[in-house]
Amino acid sequence: MDNLLLRRALYEDPASISPQQLEDDAQLMQLQQELLQLDHQLKQQLEIDVPPQLAEQILLRQQMLPVTRHWWQRPLPYATAAALLLSVWFYQDSAPQVHADLGQHALSHVYHELAALGAISTLDQPSLQPLFAELGLSAELPVPVRYARFCDFEGVRSLHLVLEVDGQPLTVFVVPDQSDFPQAKTNQFADTRFFGQSLKTARHLLVLVAQQPQLLAKAGPLLAKSLKFNI
Repeated sequence: MDNLLLRRALYEDPASISPQQLEDDAQLMQLQQELLQLDHQLKQQLEIDVPPQLAEQILLRQQMLPVTRHWWQRPLPYATAAALLLSVWFYQDSAPQVHADLGQHALSHVYHELAALGAISTLDQPSLQPLFAELGLSAELPVPVRYARFCDFEGVRSLHLVLEVDGQPLTVFVVPDQSDFPQAKTNQFADTRFFGQSLKTARHLLVLVAQQPQLLAKAGPLLAKSLKFNI
């Protein structure tokens, strides 16, 4: 396995490569240790202690709730029930399929991998180029890259990055453009903790998430200048 394939395999799953395969390349060995350490940190962050007897308490509360029957739970005449089911089927079949909200998906993804925002190791530019190349890009980012992994973004294999901008983490999802993605040039979103913005380029969708909105304004032009399409 050549150096490029080893780097890709390490980013996909650092534990899948044995130390013997990397013994001739000190940089790859160091990269594997950093990625394994980051995976360990992520697992620790995701481990949640379940309070004792939680299941019993939930079942007890459900048993204590009053039983109510809604109108749709009451018996219906067969003809009425058939007409209702036919109407629901016709609506689902004819209604246009609306793409899930990108902002909510991005925020959920950030919360799911919250520990990535605390990554402190800086990934070197040569190790990032194979990841960009898989998406038809090349990039020389002028800011440190703390995290880089492929992820599933609404069913599309995308690149999840965490950059350091003005000393603060900025999450970037590089998503290959899909025809059913929103066509707006910019789209802003936020919750009580994070601010986000999606930027549509000719071939990709960039989704940015940060805790400070001013980072988004700075990162947009920075990424536009740094990301280049491979011909």
